[in-house]
Amino acid sequence: MRSVFFPRLVNGAYGDPALYVHLAYRGEALLFDCGDLHLLSPGELLKTRVLFLSHAHIDHLVGFDLLLRTFLARDLTLLMYGPAGLADQMAARLKGYTWNLVDGYPFELTVREWLPEGIREVTFPAGDAFHPHAERLIPCDNGILHTTPWYRVRAVPLEHGDIVSLAFSLEEPLHVAIHKDALERFGFATGPWLGRFKDLVLQGSDPDTQLSVPLTRGGRQAVPLSTLRRHIASTERGMKIVYVTDCSPIFRNFRRILELAADAHLLTIEAVFLHRDLERARLRNHLTAWQAGRLARLAGAARMRVFHHSPRYQREPGILEREARAAFSGNQKPL
Repeated sequence: MRSVFFPRLVNGAYGDPALYVHLAYRGEALLFDCGDLHLLSPGELLKTRVLFLSHAHIDHLVGFDLLLRTFLARDLTLLMYGPAGLADQMAARLKGYTWNLVDGYPFELTVREWLPEGIREVTFPAGDAFHPHAERLIPCDNGILHTTPWYRVRAVPLEHGDIVSLAFSLEEPLHVAIHKDALERFGFATGPWLGRFKDLVLQGSDPDTQLSVPLTRGGRQAVPLSTLRRHIASTERGMKIVYVTDCSPIFRNFRRILELAADAHLLTIEAVFLHRDLERARLRNHLTAWQAGRLARLAGAARMRVFHHSPRYQREPGILEREARAAFSGNQKPL
């Protein structure tokens, strides 16, 4: 399967949590948590369309001001999802600045917080000094926060001490694979039209829709969507990336993580402490590396990436990764 999601831990395993996911062929990206973002270029920041925040601890939100400053004078909307209370937290944060020179600025921040009864949406227009506007309640079924024809994001609440931390799955509803040998056989040239073809398939468009296909010998040919789908492409289960951080090492959380991460192509999961320090992990409400690897194995994840390491292990390079990998490969005992 050719990847359509390109995930990157902005600050590596020891830095602030921030998973930047570039969406292939879309010219846009998603952010899962918003720790320090200085390693992202302005162009990468501006590609961000949706931010999914697990919770509002400082190491997960400290990068927001850089994101805000980058977007401020742009004609863009940034959509932000998070747990209950997020809209009020962002209102207080925005109120901490002076906004007397933003009249006419088109940028808007839209905050959506997940509540038991649905999603509360509050809009903060820059041009009105970020005063909250247009509050409404949006239905939310089965934890699905955000849906497009190309992906959907689902959340589950995890316990992080006495607060909620959200875990997220990013899923492609259907993967459309293009067969290059078929393109060559029919004399079809590659190009942007293939992106439009994939979009039409994912949107369930009329099979008789005509596409203008460029030819390798020059010129173009009108071809029905149904013909193209039959001859140059196949479909399969879409990609699935899961992001889990800041959760207490308790059975209720384990059960929810396993449900969310089942058969993931990639599970990105915190591994804060070594299992020999389990009591500290329980005190700080974080997973151990062995627990992270074990959860990835039990979920049937194809790949695992661990992060959010405690700095106490920096003098033992790679030890958290090794413990997580040992558990992922079936080792029944921690290092």
